[in-house]
Amino acid sequence: MKVTELIELLKECDPNAEIRVLFPLPNRPIGGTLEPIFEIKPCIDQDSNKTHYVIDTGIGEEGCYKASQQKP
Repeated sequence: MKVTELIELLKECDPNAEIRVLFPLPNRPIGGTLEPIFEIKPCIDQDSNKTHYVIDTGIGEEGCYKASQQKP
């Protein structure tokens, strides 16, 4: 998905609603875990030298550490 496509879709959303990322459960056709977005960060593809963006949910060792540092 291109950034412009995402922006167009977001224009139709409630601006005060929270966006979450769905992580499907293994071996299940529907359902999963919804996680909040921690940050969106640039990622450069070294083969094509193009910038892409990664949605980080804070899941994983590094993400959990960052999230724990921001909690009061």
